[in-house]
Amino acid sequence: CPCVILVHGSGPQDRNETIGPNQPFRDLAWGLASHQIAVLRYEKRTRIYPDALKNLSSFTIKDETTDDAVSAIEFVENLDTVDSGKIFALGHSLGGFALPRIVQMYPQAAALAGVILLAANARPLDEVMASQIAYLETLEEATDDIREVLQSMAAQIELIRSLKQDPHADVTPFDVPASYWVDLQDYRPPRVLCDMAMSALILQGESDYQVRMDEDFHLWQKQSRNCPQWTCLSYPGLHHLFMPSPKKMATPRDYAQADHVDPRVVADIVSWINHSTRRATKH
Repeated sequence: CPCVILVHGSGPQDRNETIGPNQPFRDLAWGLASHQIAVLRYEKRTRIYPDALKNLSSFTIKDETTDDAVSAIEFVENLDTVDSGKIFALGHSLGGFALPRIVQMYPQAAALAGVILLAANARPLDEVMASQIAYLETLEEATDDIREVLQSMAAQIELIRSLKQDPHADVTPFDVPASYWVDLQDYRPPRVLCDMAMSALILQGESDYQVRMDEDFHLWQKQSRNCPQWTCLSYPGLHHLFMPSPKKMATPRDYAQADHVDPRVVADIVSWINHSTRRATKH
């Protein structure tokens, strides 16, 4: 059977990518499994070994995300119950942002039949966070205390940007070593993924304020003109977790509302996987 490996977004996530009362990775796993597609979920390294990672002086996204994703690919490839020609990686948010680099830098990624990117930012992380802060400051619920926190976060973003002039500066924006931010300075996921000629399904919730339609998904769509092996789909009314939002643009409060990943998202992933595997079989 086909198999999908789920790669987490930012933060010390569990295997279900639990955010408030919501568990989008559990929803995806159950939905895909109901269509005879195996799914591998795992606890994120930063959740299980937070102290060990804090002691790394040269901590990068490799330590946070890519090493475990690559190990998962190797593990699944050796399972007798999985068709080795039908392995896919699905990354949400930061996980989707990281997948093109995995495809580019790791020979193990040659085992992938394709990648699935859910709400993957196309822009550098500092730009994404700056957009989030600018939006959050406009909300009615942005109290003075919240604005103070947002201003503090904006100052941390400026520290990240200062590393472009001095990559060896002794700073830790958001309590993350400078090495993490410097490593990603020149990384542009759409261009990297297109250069690797990897089949990709790129999905976006149109109400997502964290990874935006007009600033991120637009860049994936623009790059897709040169990448005929990509499929880009967006969903009106869905926020960053691919769950319903009552507003045109979601707010953090939406994540406190218990819900499930929209069935259309699961159906489109299943359809794309089945189409991709049929096409590979014909070749």
